[in-house]
Amino acid sequence: MSRVTLERIGEKLKDARTKSGLTQAQVENLIGVNKSQLSYFETGKREINITLLEKLSVLYGYSLNYFLEDSEFKEPDTEIAFRGEELNDKDLEVIAWSKAFLENLCFMNQIRGRK
Repeated sequence: MSRVTLERIGEKLKDARTKSGLTQAQVENLIGVNKSQLSYFETGKREINITLLEKLSVLYGYSLNYFLEDSEFKEPDTEIAFRGEELNDKDLEVIAWSKAFLENLCFMNQIRGRK
């Protein structure tokens, strides 16, 4: 596995956030990271700690390894489609929980040898 640069992690973070349909302000409300900090992480100007990176990966529905490995962009490991005019913070929390649940279920199935 080759070393991933901060810029590459940032690109992946921004791509994952936009594919999740979330704004930086929504991410700030959901997990408590400041919008300006998130912007620095997404541009690769600041180093992100593993705990925060894990929270973001769960929120976006990607595995943590996706952000740490130097691989091509891909779709999230789990996707959930919701329809709604405007989603409030509680709705977004439920979506994030659902993505985390499905991500864990997929991982458990992989361990058991299922696809």
